[in-house]
Amino acid sequence: MVGHVDRRLPAGTRSVYGIDLGTTFSCLARVSGSGEPQIVPLADGAQTLPSVVLFVGADDYLTGQTARQLARARPDDVCSLVKRRMGDGDWRFVTRGAAWSAPAVSGLILKALVSDAALASGEPVEDAVITVPAYFGDEERRATVLAGEYAGLHVVDVINEPTAAALSYGFARFEIGGRRTLGGPGTVAEEVALVYDLGGGTFDVTVVELADRRVSVVAIDGDHQLGGADWDEKIVLLLGDRFLAEHPGASDPLDEGESAQALLLAAEAARRELTDAETTTIVVDHAGRRSEIMLTRDDLESLTAGLLDRTVALTRAARDAALARGVRGIDRILLVGGASRMPAVARRLAAEFGVPVELTDPDLAVARGAALYGEKKALERLVLADLVTRGQLVDGAGVDAAAPADLDAACRRLADALGLPAGRVRRTVEVQVVNVVSRGFGVLALNRFGEQGAVFLVHRNDRLPAVVRRSFGTVRDDQDAVTVYIVEQAGGVESTRVEDNKVIAEAEITGIPPGFPAGSQIQILFRMGFDGILEVTATHEGLADRPLTVRVETSAALSQADVAREREQVARARRERGVIPGSFDAGAAGDTDRSGGSGGSGGAGGSGGSGGFGDPGEPGIGG
Repeated sequence: MVGHVDRRLPAGTRSVYGIDLGTTFSCLARVSGSGEPQIVPLADGAQTLPSVVLFVGADDYLTGQTARQLARARPDDVCSLVKRRMGDGDWRFVTRGAAWSAPAVSGLILKALVSDAALASGEPVEDAVITVPAYFGDEERRATVLAGEYAGLHVVDVINEPTAAALSYGFARFEIGGRRTLGGPGTVAEEVALVYDLGGGTFDVTVVELADRRVSVVAIDGDHQLGGADWDEKIVLLLGDRFLAEHPGASDPLDEGESAQALLLAAEAARRELTDAETTTIVVDHAGRRSEIMLTRDDLESLTAGLLDRTVALTRAARDAALARGVRGIDRILLVGGASRMPAVARRLAAEFGVPVELTDPDLAVARGAALYGEKKALERLVLADLVTRGQLVDGAGVDAAAPADLDAACRRLADALGLPAGRVRRTVEVQVVNVVSRGFGVLALNRFGEQGAVFLVHRNDRLPAVVRRSFGTVRDDQDAVTVYIVEQAGGVESTRVEDNKVIAEAEITGIPPGFPAGSQIQILFRMGFDGILEVTATHEGLADRPLTVRVETSAALSQADVAREREQVARARRERGVIPGSFDAGAAGDTDRSGGSGGSGGAGGSGGSGGFGDPGEPGIGG
């Protein structure tokens, strides 16, 4: 348009926001001028947005608190706990003549979140770091990035939620904002913390080493189908049983959508109340019958002991994996996620591990840490560009490869340009975040007996970024094509059995010239960045000048046509902000609960001229 002036800051100098895209609640943060990570309030002044979408038409939806309150009236039109569906390419939420994938529903939540934040802050939200559970695999991470893109965001990076929380707890060690949350003067130079992240629908445990300007992830474990929502489900079942015991002739409230939704909301509120109170009373109204059911904290802890046991077992496994990697021990446990407020959690962890257990900022720590990491990425990008432009650093190298004097000068130039303290820029840029692989990744290959199995190139808890090469061999003479199956570890431990893994991608090397015997070399290269997203290159020795780059189109990936359609679908969707005419107020919901709470199969072999390949040293078998 003639006369239009683009008043946006140049790329790279805009704020990079941190977004905690939670299963039950989401929030957004940015770093203030003083260097403190601050939650950006939403349009209604709240700090978090319930991750709930209520569809009121083919292109109209409500989200947030209003959607939660109206969920009881329209349970078939409400989508919640969608984070648990991320990475499931077959899942769709079908309502009012439209089908929505998990990234599309999540895109609506993000769209509402950034829209509210922009209204409140007066600044458009364009660049973001989005958090994911540490145990998310490649498919779930790609789905998260896609959700951000649907919402119109440039996703700078994804970062594991426990890592972000550790940044929020430990970033004060970098003396930003003049505060120290971990330790104080005279404390040890390095601590080992275990981050126990129990959100509304996901559970992660991560062991991290916290030191001056360094956060190193050592070991991770978790279950993204476990969270506060599972505690709520136990309460719902108990309420239903007690109601039927009082009213033997009544129908089951769990068989009727509106009553079941009311029980779910009541159960969630009861769990939160029992965090501070010893007893609570829950009213169940159904089919003209009414019950007042008393629930004690002891009842809740007894009812859900098995769920807590599961988190403790995973926590112990992460601790043991860290010890096996040379960590001397755990100094403290940091609690993250609203469900970690339950008193039984801290009590059990303290008894089990014998170290201090800290609960400081469970709902907001993840978003704050993501904002800190976002600022680091933004400043680092600008400093690197300056150094490369001046010929003081090779393109692609990290800041640690720069001469200290050159780095200091570049930080000062950037600080002057942005009006920031030079020391803050230098310290932020020098922060190192070392992450690990969430699951093992490999390929399917034939062994000497002709049996197909998984060969892992990257293992869980390997440090990122990772670059691994391994050679395999063709399985017959004159093999003119090779099918490469890429697998991801599906269970808690690596297994060579095909059925114990998930095939996340397949591709073919074709056009191999004749004359190559069985056993001809195929080199597989795995490259995984800090974000945990995998890139694969495969090369046959007869086509050395034509390597096959496997763009990991996972079994959960949408086609280009689907992505284009959903991008338009999300853009077209209109968010209603008021109460739907004819609906009713279902009552206020409880307080916030961060994060969490609503697969692929193996393949083998080939056809025609295509074949598999064998593990090195194994004789080739026809395929």
